[in-house]
Amino acid sequence: MLKSEIYVPVNRRNTAFSVVILLFLILFVKLYTLMIHSYEEFRNKADYNRIRPVITYAPRGNIYDRNGSVLAANSSVYTISVIRDELTDTENELSQVSGYLNIPVKTLKKNMKKYGRGRFLPSRIARDVKVETLSLIEEHKNELPGVIYSTLPVRYYPMQDSIRASHLLGYLREIGPSDLSRKDGRGYVGGDFIGASGLEYFYESHLIGDKGHYYQQVDALGREAGEVSDREPIPAIPGNDLYLTIESKLQADVEKTLEGLKASSVVLNALTGEVLAMVSKPDFRLSDFAGFMEDEEWQRFQNSREDLLLNRAITGRYPPGSAMKLVTAIAGLEEKLTNLDWTVECTGSYYYGDRVFRCWKEEGHGKVNISKGVKESCNIYFYQLIQRMDIDIWFKYANLFGFGSKTGIDLPQEKSGIAPNRKFMNRKYGKRGWTSGTLLNISIGQGDLLVTPLQMSRFAAILATKGKNIAPWLASRPNAQAKKISFKKSTWDLIHEMMFNVINKPGGTAYSSRIASTSIEFYGKTGTAQNPRGEAHAWFIGFAKKGSQTISISVIVENGGTGGSVAAPVASKIVQSYFNESEAQELVIK
Repeated sequence: MLKSEIYVPVNRRNTAFSVVILLFLILFVKLYTLMIHSYEEFRNKADYNRIRPVITYAPRGNIYDRNGSVLAANSSVYTISVIRDELTDTENELSQVSGYLNIPVKTLKKNMKKYGRGRFLPSRIARDVKVETLSLIEEHKNELPGVIYSTLPVRYYPMQDSIRASHLLGYLREIGPSDLSRKDGRGYVGGDFIGASGLEYFYESHLIGDKGHYYQQVDALGREAGEVSDREPIPAIPGNDLYLTIESKLQADVEKTLEGLKASSVVLNALTGEVLAMVSKPDFRLSDFAGFMEDEEWQRFQNSREDLLLNRAITGRYPPGSAMKLVTAIAGLEEKLTNLDWTVECTGSYYYGDRVFRCWKEEGHGKVNISKGVKESCNIYFYQLIQRMDIDIWFKYANLFGFGSKTGIDLPQEKSGIAPNRKFMNRKYGKRGWTSGTLLNISIGQGDLLVTPLQMSRFAAILATKGKNIAPWLASRPNAQAKKISFKKSTWDLIHEMMFNVINKPGGTAYSSRIASTSIEFYGKTGTAQNPRGEAHAWFIGFAKKGSQTISISVIVENGGTGGSVAAPVASKIVQSYFNESEAQELVIK
């Protein structure tokens, strides 16, 4: 049988060979890409199917008082999370979890979206889960692939039954989108908690730790199938501890003394600037912020008529009342505008132009020199004294004591207050909108003059040390050296003598608050600041010495009445508490 040779044209054969070679080349390139060039990328994607990264949260640093007592520490709560890509039936599983947690499915979906960071990473849907509920979810684990639990560190306060220090320590809140963009470098993610106020906010970078993580091996349904041996866990690094200058016993005593009032008190070590106690009332329990807080509860705190979140010690601004007469007295003495021999006649009223300015004592004080003017807080004396000086002269001395500027304490949101000078008055009222009569109110701590309780305590500390001006501090001692205010020795000595007489001599406005103990030297000045919205605010500032110790103190009671009858007794009790005097009596303010 004849056979014919199969003839394939050269062009077609070459084309076929080229196609085969090209296909093998494509296959080779693809294999190279999968197995070599993009090996890590595809391996990581594959690992997501068998490996589950689990974050281990770092506890924040503890906060201690000066004696090592723990004011803020850490506890743990259980949280429930879902891994979106491992859910086999999202609606059914969320509905089942909703029944166990007693949380609406709508809320769980909202949280899953809010805290979602990707298909393969856990998204927290509930926190503060009770152990009983957690056990129920574990019993039905096979029915809930992709549903996992973990622990989350939260704050707790071992001493909160005796000491709150809520404005001082501050609270935590969930990090917001704006914070995430600013703090991305520290590994924050949605659902993390950051300091929102007080020391927790100011020292956030010091207190926050670094997260760690470990790896779980899971099967195709997302169930745990053992540990991953080829990946080392990374341990979490706890935050740094913070040690404060606060004396817990004193803080607790001041809080107890001011309970039920709208008030604030600041106690400083006058020699070092250390804050020994800082209290603002009313306050709140920090434990209320340690767990999950509903929006309605947060709004209750924010909109409280009691201003529960307001730290009156550093953000409350008040007219200082007669306590500011000490600045006017110092300005007069240093500028040689007054001395012990210069007197005025107080009849209870002072006429300036067509206005009548009155003294608190209707019948008047009679003949008054500077010593009697401070001891009995005679308004008329200071009305006439300030008429002898320019407003900028008065401002120079107020500014030396830091009025009108922040103290620089290591707390956020401190207010600077107001100390007026000519430029300020011209800007506010216009050059012809105010007269020298405005000085009369300023001389006695009224008018365009606002201070904070912290500023007043620092003022008292400067007076106590005769000019040593140190920025108050809680955890970080200021680097700058203390500034020295240089006045004549006779000025400092007379100021001390007059402040001593306010408390310890008959006729002094705080005489009823004198301390019987001969080992404590107690100096002060009362103030009653007029308030257009109600009863006057009661002020007391002063300092006390015992042995080598010197403390300064300020007390303000909003709408409390007179400083001598309300604020001074509070200060007296606090001083005796600090020096552990047995004669300290319980004080009840009605």
